[in-house]
Order: sequence, then C-alpha cells, then structure tokens
Amino acid sequence: MARRTKEEALQTRNDLIDAAEIVFESRGVAGAALQEVAETAGVTRGAVYWHFRDKVDLFNAMMERAILPFEQQWLAARADDAADPLARLRDVLCDVLRQTATDPRLQRVLAISTQKVEYVGELNGIRERRLRSREQALRRIEDLLRLAAASGQLAAGLSAKPAARALHALVDGLIANWMLDRNAFDLRRVGRTAVEQLLAALSGRACPAIRPRLRD
Repeated sequence: MARRTKEEALQTRNDLIDAAEIVFESRGVAGAALQEVAETAGVTRGAVYWHFRDKVDLFNAMMERAILPFEQQWLAARADDAADPLARLRDVLCDVLRQTATDPRLQRVLAISTQKVEYVGELNGIRERRLRSREQALRRIEDLLRLAAASGQLAAGLSAKPAARALHALVDGLIANWMLDRNAFDLRRVGRTAVEQLLAALSGRACPAIRPRLRD
C-alpha cells in the first residue's frame, strides 16, 4: 500500500508538471494561475501546494525534468576529456544542438523559459536558475578550452574565458533564433558548421583539427 501511495504521488507530481507545461505555454508563466494548472491536471489546488512551494518551484521542477538529464550529460567532466579536448568540446556543443532539434519536450520547455517568462516579482527566482545554468555551461566550455590550450590545439595567446563566452553565445544565439522560426534553417547542420568554423578560428587553423565523433 505504501509503495502504491508513493507511486501515485509521483504520478500526480508528473501530471502537475505536464499541466504546467501546457498552461505556461498558453498563458505565459506570469499569467498562469496555479488553479488552472490544478484543473488541467485534474487535481485540487491543494495538491499543487503539496508537491510545490509556489510557481517558481513548479517552474524549476519542469525545467529540471526536461533539461537536467541533458545538463548532466553535457556538463559533467569525463576522464578522457584531455585525450582530444577540442573534439570533446565540438561534440558537446553539437549534441546540445542535436537534442534541441529532436526532442519536442525540450523544445517546449526551452520556448517557455525563453519566450514565456518575465523576470519580475516572484519569478525573479527563475532568472537565478538560468544564470546558474549559464555559469555551469561556461565553466565546462572554459575547462575544455584550457585543456585544448595545454594540448597545443589552440592558437598561441588565446584567452579561454572570452573564447568560452563566444562559443556559448554562438550556440545560445542559434537556439534562440531557431526557436523563433524553426523553418528558418536546419539547427543541426547550420549549427554544426558554425561551431566547427569558430573552433577552427580558435585553433588558428583553416579547418578544424578535430576528428569526427558525433553522429547526427
């Protein structure tokens, strides 16, 4: 009985997150009411507060369910990073683009977090989460660039920190523009080319000196 109750609670929690995605997408986060989330999920408003402190907590749970598995994959250092750090960096960035282009839930949540939210009032906590994610991504990119520099894969005198910001801005900007108009360009193909060209420039070579690993 206890196990079933635990499973039922988890199902209710997931139903509420599903409902939040629907309501946030249609109303915007600021305009969404937790009562409507509860009604969409087919539960009482009290059930929402049983599982989540407030709207920000619900929003963060939605983000973590959709994005955390990918963030753990992208941001975690690996024992073999130093073997070919520039190739690893290329693979990580291209995988971000590939997953974004192919995962409908990830697309929906990214659209909500970039197009449907205002960082005001109680929602300012959402901004803090996004800033933390950005800083984690920048550290991962910068760490790989430092390994690449130590391996002689980057142009002499290149500073890893601004280079990391350039790469992050490239991928973030590609995704943001693609989310606005998904027919404008092929995110995987155009994104991969853009990433490889910027890495080539950072390496000081005419073409990327990195071996292909990632399969689209």
